[in-house]
Amino acid sequence: MKKFDNMANKINAIKSVFRDGEKLKGKEIVSRLEDSGYRVNERNVLMFIYHRMMHKYVQRDVINGINIYTLL
Repeated sequence: MKKFDNMANKINAIKSVFRDGEKLKGKEIVSRLEDSGYRVNERNVLMFIYHRMMHKYVQRDVINGINIYTLL
């Protein structure tokens, strides 16, 4: 299992999970990262997305109280 080296590596790994025009829930992002071989904690990834990636790399839509993320 791989761990993230630095913040840039983590951002690129999360961005690589998305496909063209795809909208993903937080659990789907985490499961795809785990399938890629990363050892992650769901809450840590979601907090990282909220604090470091919001408005610069991803956009959040709230549908029925569930956060849906898309790449910008």
